[in-house]
Amino acid sequence: MERQRIFIGDNLKLENINGEACYTCACGNILGPWEANFKEGCTLKESPISSLGPGYASSDPDMENRMCFREFFCPNCGVRHATEVARIGDPYLWDVQPKLSSGAVSES
Repeated sequence: MERQRIFIGDNLKLENINGEACYTCACGNILGPWEANFKEGCTLKESPISSLGPGYASSDPDMENRMCFREFFCPNCGVRHATEVARIGDPYLWDVQPKLSSGAVSES
């Protein structure tokens, strides 16, 4: 089985596993197919914005209550792959959207 890969970050890569392009963690855990947001395959920790520190606190408490800090971890090894600040209830932001033909992954 040939495994081709493109490194997206220190611990996140796009890897060809048996002809299918998948997001994988450095530990080998598969986080999902290339067409999906890799964050969907991660364990989520959601915290209030104020948990980031005093520089991130809002002077508008209503706005602060609508926002959250999200951390996305590998469910297997616990490495953190991404973070984002978003409105509570909004879909995950896309950090990576590869453009592949037929799900092919090759390293150039």
